[in-house]
Amino acid sequence: MANRPTLPLSNPETTASRVERSPVHPPPTMSMPPRMGSPLIRTPGGQTPPNGVSPSSNTPQMSTPPGPPVFTSPVRAAAVPFRSSPSTLQPVAFSAAPTLPTASPHFSNGSAELQHQISDAMEELMPRGKTPYALFSANKVLKQKKLANLPSFTFGALVSPGREISSGSGQWQCVICGKLNSSGGEYISPSKEDLRNFPELASTLVDYVQTGNKRLGFVPVSDSRMSGPIILVIDECLDEPHLQHLQGSLHAFVDSLSPTTRIGIVLYGRTVSVYDFSEESVASADVLPGGKSPTQESLKGLIYGTGIYLAPMHASLPVAQAIFSSLRPYKLNIPEVSRDRCLGAAVEVAMAIVQGPSAEVSRGVVKRTGGRLQNGWTTSVGKLTGTIPWWTFSVPELVLEAFGVNLQRAATRAVGSHGLLEIRCSDDILVAQVVGPGEEAQVESSESFKNDAALSIQMLSVEETQSFSISMENKGDIKSDHVYFQFVIQFSNVYQADVSRVITVRLPAVDSVSDYLESVQDEAAAVLISKRTLLRAKGHSDAIDMRATIDERIKDIALHHGAPVPKSKLFKFPKEISLLPELLFHLRRGPLLGSIVGHEDERSVLRNLFLNASFDLSLRMVAPRCLMHREGGTFEELPAYDLAMQSDMAVVLDHGTDVFIWLGAELAANEGRSAATLAACRTLAEELTESRFPASRILAFKEGSSQARYFVSRLIPAHKDPPYEQEARFPQLRNLTAEQRAKLKSSFIHFDDPSFCEWMRSLKVVPPDPN
Repeated sequence: MANRPTLPLSNPETTASRVERSPVHPPPTMSMPPRMGSPLIRTPGGQTPPNGVSPSSNTPQMSTPPGPPVFTSPVRAAAVPFRSSPSTLQPVAFSAAPTLPTASPHFSNGSAELQHQISDAMEELMPRGKTPYALFSANKVLKQKKLANLPSFTFGALVSPGREISSGSGQWQCVICGKLNSSGGEYISPSKEDLRNFPELASTLVDYVQTGNKRLGFVPVSDSRMSGPIILVIDECLDEPHLQHLQGSLHAFVDSLSPTTRIGIVLYGRTVSVYDFSEESVASADVLPGGKSPTQESLKGLIYGTGIYLAPMHASLPVAQAIFSSLRPYKLNIPEVSRDRCLGAAVEVAMAIVQGPSAEVSRGVVKRTGGRLQNGWTTSVGKLTGTIPWWTFSVPELVLEAFGVNLQRAATRAVGSHGLLEIRCSDDILVAQVVGPGEEAQVESSESFKNDAALSIQMLSVEETQSFSISMENKGDIKSDHVYFQFVIQFSNVYQADVSRVITVRLPAVDSVSDYLESVQDEAAAVLISKRTLLRAKGHSDAIDMRATIDERIKDIALHHGAPVPKSKLFKFPKEISLLPELLFHLRRGPLLGSIVGHEDERSVLRNLFLNASFDLSLRMVAPRCLMHREGGTFEELPAYDLAMQSDMAVVLDHGTDVFIWLGAELAANEGRSAATLAACRTLAEELTESRFPASRILAFKEGSSQARYFVSRLIPAHKDPPYEQEARFPQLRNLTAEQRAKLKSSFIHFDDPSFCEWMRSLKVVPPDPN
């Protein structure tokens, strides 16, 4: 049993000395700023679709810690309020029986038994190979092995195992013949048995849900986000500025939780302090040594002892607030990096508490139960993963600027557990590499697939914010006219129901290289290439080598798939994939491979985050999205070129983990107009990033400020290009008067970075014409 000395709440540095009963003080109240109306985004084609973002919930606002000095902004960064994750799961009816005889298909848009589930009407009409759950780099496959396996051009898929499924509309498309059918909301099949046996033939994605529960003592609840406890693992070796922001975020965080949510608090420094909620209005802690892993005896003493280390918020809120208020800054004269921190022991203790006596309940290849572990400063841990030896990575520390928001999103996002991903392909296709948040799983062959050649991957969590990058090759020349791919994801959802998700895709196999190139999805291909490239960039020198690899890739694609320019040594880049080189140019010079982020540690964090990020976030981390504010609160999407830096305008640049708001000097001089514009830009930035985890950093600044260089460095420097090339790639210039264009040209400062066109010509490749 752990020792239980007295602890003064006012001095965490001496937490191993004694326990003190402290009075409970009411927590501070925090208000949320009013929300502005949702802006509209206008695409270059002139359409102005609504952004489709739901209004935010009226919940407390997180405080955020100070950012690194280089990002300190004269215009205060946008305050990001608490938001619930947009992910909402379909409710599952729980059976009183411990198990069901057989797993049955789960449909969610009408009749519980015969309804056909597919994401929505638009997604049903997508070409095969373009399902949002499995995005292929091309919608066709080359038959010839020699052409298909060129190292410069990777074929594969980006699979999102945890992507939310929307309800269907009744229309469906056969994944085999491609015929579009309509069933008025019900899947019409010859018999009920056919529907139960072969629903994957009628839908790109089918979920089989078994609602029996093997977890002893588990009671399903209506709120999916309250099905697991939350433990805060808090660093008590912080300096004053960071501690103040931490305390504000923790107070706001527990205020936002449901009264039924169970919470635990663990502090770590030289020792591990586990707080006991068994006595109302009194904070006391059990203390364990932090120099080594806790013994089984000490952990059993905690789990089976008299202390209560997980308590519902309605009973523990006053004590939790008192604990947070009692935290004190680190006093010893020891550098930050040299302070004793026993994070490993603290995490082991927290996991033991989350798992409790039922820790050995097993399902498949994973032995673990539900629950969320949150580390309260140095690392926000939503899952625990180790180093994956051959295709992925260990979890990095997260950027701290938006700590409070990250804490909230980590606690509210829907996470599945006990995940297993199985990849099956036609015999002609070989899975060459997998990059993502998992590790190879050893699975015994089943009766259903006695000669199963599937690749199995153990997923330590199943989340909407993650994806797997799967590179594939031809084993030989393909003889058939089609190839087939199936991805099966098995996991326990937040209701502790067992889900088997089946994604089935058929792609045509073609001889024509032109047909193949026409089917290439530039953005998916760019993300797939980027993940393969970043996996090899383990340090600064590797990153430099990978930039050269991108150069060689562009030259090789032009050599094999382009056409030579007459009377020249240049090659034309294939027009069918005109967007791809610009995306890779952004990768080459951006924060993932370039040097615009100051420290290699920061770049390493970004690379690790990128390798298991969802497709949407990965794409934005590769190539930023540029949105110019227009009158009336609308936004026009423009190429991410420095030509967007027009002095009378404001620009929002979404680069995935960072969102920048740039105010032109002429606009900033008009106080009233600039305030309204800045508010609209902040609203847009928050809506663009509200579902991301970790939360994106939002920074705002004026033209000409020192911080503006971080915005400028992420834009393609097109101001040096001839006017005809500028207009071809940035058509918005045609709307400017001669005086405005002259003023824009004079605002640029000369530097040596090449433009996209200059870079392409340096590789002896003619830039493709823009679409």
